[in-house]
Amino acid sequence: MRNIHPLLRKKKVGLLLPLFSMRSVRDWGAGDFTSMRGWLDVLHSCGLGILQVLPMNEMPPGVNCPYTALSAFAIDPVYLDPAALPELAEAPEAAAFMASREFKSRLARLHAARTVLYDDLRALKHETLWKIYLAFHRNHVEAGTPEGRAFGAFCAGNAYWLDDYALFRRLKDLHRWISWTHWPEELSSRKPEALAAAAREHALQLGFFKYMQWAVQRQWDQVRSRAAELDISLFGDLPFMVNQESADIWARQEEFDIGLSIGAPPDTWTPEGQKWGLPAYKWDVAEAAGFEWWKLKLRRAEALYDIYRIDHMVGFFRTWIVPEDKRLKPHFDIEGDEAQEDRGRRFLKALTSASGMLAVGEDLGLIPPYVGKVLAEAGVPGYKVLRWEKSGKVYADPADFPPVSLATTSTHDTEQLAGWWRSAGPAERRLFWKMVSGRDEKPPAFREALDPILVKMIKAGSRLVILPYQDLFGLKDRINTPNTVGPHNWSFRPDAPLEQFQEKHGDRLRRLAGWVREAA
Repeated sequence: MRNIHPLLRKKKVGLLLPLFSMRSVRDWGAGDFTSMRGWLDVLHSCGLGILQVLPMNEMPPGVNCPYTALSAFAIDPVYLDPAALPELAEAPEAAAFMASREFKSRLARLHAARTVLYDDLRALKHETLWKIYLAFHRNHVEAGTPEGRAFGAFCAGNAYWLDDYALFRRLKDLHRWISWTHWPEELSSRKPEALAAAAREHALQLGFFKYMQWAVQRQWDQVRSRAAELDISLFGDLPFMVNQESADIWARQEEFDIGLSIGAPPDTWTPEGQKWGLPAYKWDVAEAAGFEWWKLKLRRAEALYDIYRIDHMVGFFRTWIVPEDKRLKPHFDIEGDEAQEDRGRRFLKALTSASGMLAVGEDLGLIPPYVGKVLAEAGVPGYKVLRWEKSGKVYADPADFPPVSLATTSTHDTEQLAGWWRSAGPAERRLFWKMVSGRDEKPPAFREALDPILVKMIKAGSRLVILPYQDLFGLKDRINTPNTVGPHNWSFRPDAPLEQFQEKHGDRLRRLAGWVREAA
């Protein structure tokens, strides 16, 4: 294969496990960067070479979906480990707070919860981090120490997104989280003198939001260094869009139409279609700017990942528009196959030429044939979900999947393999089992069918194979159920923390390691 990305030159099998799921005894109710380093060792013990983490973008209050983010650039501070920050040793107020009865009581409640209590977790970490930051600002920023200068260098190098983000976060707090469209006009319309005055007045608080992102980057750098030592590629996610109430929309108002919502057209799974409540691109403006926003997103992603998933790939060819005016019908923003294909090709070329990371296109759902054609031209892998690769009554043998593709048993938005097996019905299970076993016979119970299915998946012709954690263990738990909102989403936690995981699941992990060796 010519012009193939280095990460596609040999097979890599990986695990899909979101960061919030990476339990440890010492976490605060959700996985953090310290626990993630330990989970990398678990993957390495199985011979896995990819860790897919899904988006980590900062979420607003009351929201637990990272696809509805406050920023396309900022990582959610809920993933920070305050106890691992070196500045804690110089912050006696923070140390005293973490030793207090109040802190321990709040932490115990987070640990006991069946789901991730994002708002409470964020409040506890922010309170702790604020105390650490005040000491850091006093000891290093004001004193001009090497540590203070390192923080300043980070702020300068990331000013292209960090300045707008920090100011937006502070203004959101000041205005009690009402929409930026209802802020005073000089702020909502971004009058330069008003923004400069606000930045001066709230410099200490802006520094706090920047400090948390600096802390994120330092702890992530440790994760990435460990991943490189173990030859594990980190697989991130670039959501198609952000929340209307985001720093990006506020800062780039000319590139988005907040009077329109994007979504997905009707299909087999959602016959009424989907409305996501996220603003629509003004494609002519974005393209005239050379897709600058996306290129900057890639620049930020390069500091985090080796592989990135282009969310909702088809949306760059044609976007389903749902007007807020109920009198208007939903429609695609561009008509005609040729025009749609050309726009997607221009966008994908802009991305692949702007970054050396491996792109993976999420090409699932109602996908026109030209999407696969353009991905193939660009050498970008698309998705092959085992149970969806079917022609008539014949399931495709994953051994025949093209090398430049990503094979998986399910995604974060679908029911897991165990749930599908139960709902598919006897006839469908028999057809599926025929593909797996090569025999036309009644399939065994799911617990007996699971391992042969996983072996079949791991031996796929695809150079990238991703096993969702739930499918590896035959669980029905979902990461997300589309078109639903609630604490059941984005809260999955394994049955054992990192420190006990290998002891509890050692046999399963050793079996997985054997399958991966055989498929290499």
